[in-house]
Amino acid sequence: MSIIEKAVGKLAGADSAKEQELQELSDARTNGELLSGISDAEIQQSLDGAEGFGVDTPGGAAVDPGLVDISFADLNLEGILSPQSGRSRLDEEYRMIKRPLLVRAFDGRNLGGRPLNLIMVTSAISGEGKTYTTLNLAISIAMELDRTILMVDSDLAKPSLSRLLGISDRPGFTECLNDQSLDLGQFLLKTDVPKLSVLPAGTRNNRATELLASNSMSARLEELSSRYSDRIVLFDSPPLLATSESSVLASHMGQVAVVVEYGATPRFMIKEALQLLHNEDSVSLILNKTRDDFLAKHVGGYGYGYGKGYGYGAYGDK
Repeated sequence: MSIIEKAVGKLAGADSAKEQELQELSDARTNGELLSGISDAEIQQSLDGAEGFGVDTPGGAAVDPGLVDISFADLNLEGILSPQSGRSRLDEEYRMIKRPLLVRAFDGRNLGGRPLNLIMVTSAISGEGKTYTTLNLAISIAMELDRTILMVDSDLAKPSLSRLLGISDRPGFTECLNDQSLDLGQFLLKTDVPKLSVLPAGTRNNRATELLASNSMSARLEELSSRYSDRIVLFDSPPLLATSESSVLASHMGQVAVVVEYGATPRFMIKEALQLLHNEDSVSLILNKTRDDFLAKHVGGYGYGYGKGYGYGAYGDK
């Protein structure tokens, strides 16, 4: 099979004009016609550029470094999981955190009727490690054998995740909410972590709360939750007590994970933040930045040497 014929197969589902052009090239080759002035290498280069645009694919295979939009390896972020790290303390802590979320994610809908595979990560106030928690949780979920993960920067007014990943200038969630005719798939960015894609926040918007409360938001979330049967959609949200956007976003979510900084966030603030959520059946707490002595006291001397990092508890457990 020629490279042109392979290319036609690879582009199934891409924009129709490009697909038609490639089909004509394939037909010409099949009919024995000469393709003067067009090399296989040039066609492959064209395909590589088109493959990352307008095609929402769940992923799963190894990612070609030449096709990624975000390279975590190049970003050199401290405290971020690596798919190659194996069984470090941080890996194991996130395995414990993600498991209850994944168990619930495909059990249908919560009591409010929202899909459980829509998961929002938030906190009471800023600085508790919410964005890093979202990022590590996404990478950990991407390590699952039968799950794909889409990470969404839903802080439309102050997109810290997009800034951290160097994609603040890319269009994304805001544009999709403003115009329902847009193909959401064309805004998804590939990463060098297999099965992990990112939807940037897009252009900053001063009416973010109204956008998140709109019918367009409901339609987009239904599309995101149902497009692939194995997909988890993870949202990095603003802090609950800092803006009105986060509680509006939470009203759309199947599950909410609230990050709490150990020894720093006052209890009354945590309670106040939780009172803004109206889906108590699916709210969890993630204890962040714990000390070695805390884990030693509550977990004991179990063999992996867990310490600083994360704990997990259900909101309903009080």
